[in-house]
Amino acid sequence: MRIDKAQIPGVQFMFTVTCFIQSSSLLTAFLSEITKQDSWLAVLYRTLMVMFPDYNLIQILEEVYSPVVGKTIGISYAWFFITLTALNLSDMGSFSKLTLMKRTPDVVLIVTCMLVMAWAVKYGIRLITQYSALFVFVAFSILIASVLLVLNQINLQNFLPMFDLPAIKYVQGTHIISTIPFGELVTLLMITPNVKLTRRDTTKYLFGGFTLGWITVLVVISRDIAVLGNTLPIFTLPTLVTLRLVNLGEALSRVEILFAIMLIMLLFFKITFLYYVSVITVAQIMKTKSYRHLILTAGALITAYSFTLYPSPLHHAASAKEITPILWTFFEILMPLLTFVIAKLRKLPRGKEV
Repeated sequence: MRIDKAQIPGVQFMFTVTCFIQSSSLLTAFLSEITKQDSWLAVLYRTLMVMFPDYNLIQILEEVYSPVVGKTIGISYAWFFITLTALNLSDMGSFSKLTLMKRTPDVVLIVTCMLVMAWAVKYGIRLITQYSALFVFVAFSILIASVLLVLNQINLQNFLPMFDLPAIKYVQGTHIISTIPFGELVTLLMITPNVKLTRRDTTKYLFGGFTLGWITVLVVISRDIAVLGNTLPIFTLPTLVTLRLVNLGEALSRVEILFAIMLIMLLFFKITFLYYVSVITVAQIMKTKSYRHLILTAGALITAYSFTLYPSPLHHAASAKEITPILWTFFEILMPLLTFVIAKLRKLPRGKEV
């Protein structure tokens, strides 16, 4: 049963993936290592999308594990998606207050944003992803401009020495980047039925979006390391600090505002998408024919939840390094991988090849 019958084209899907990853530019405080090996997660998610083109994630779980077990696992995924939404909402509220609206209470910022997001979610996946290409273009433009503006601050010696950390640090860095943000692409499995693509096009557009997002995060982290060097881990928002160093006269002394606008825009997109996925997941578990009556209730729950997660951005950053990657591994890596293996052993779906 498909709850939202809207369809989105492949290019729109590709830019949705890109926007989703680009929004993690805020997380450079603990994303210190980018590896191409993370692309195997995209391979896994692409494989499940091709295997079950007419099923969303909850339907896949029920098909592979049986309705009862699948629904039980699905409930845990509902918690995961709601938590992701609340975490990103909390980030956006804290970041907006820090950079643009310092005197505005957090509750006003978050509730206002959630009401606008609820309106977007009401109209479905087509509206939510409609402006993804524009967001990507704006993000790339601001990113390129930011690199040019800090060229005089770049010191390539900040990249040295290389490979002098204990091996466990590289393992930890790879694990973090695998789960945050690339592993969060598991949410795409909830919109598989809304993206009607051939096997070849699924690969092309998914990896196209993945690559564009990967390049963005790589450039952001490389720029911040080149400017801040060993001081980068000290800051919770290193990109903001990097751009505050730009001073090309009175007119170009506050370019960090451009970064703030870009990141709030991307976070708004990501949270709206996660909000939609959360509502669709709950509706799928409840077997309802429409999800619209759940939007405001879910929004109120997510808003309240976002205020209880972490007392400060510092606690959030610390958790993202030490706790979150371990918890998210189950949802983003272990469960999709196990589902794929069991589906292959059971030869599901019948009569299809990957």
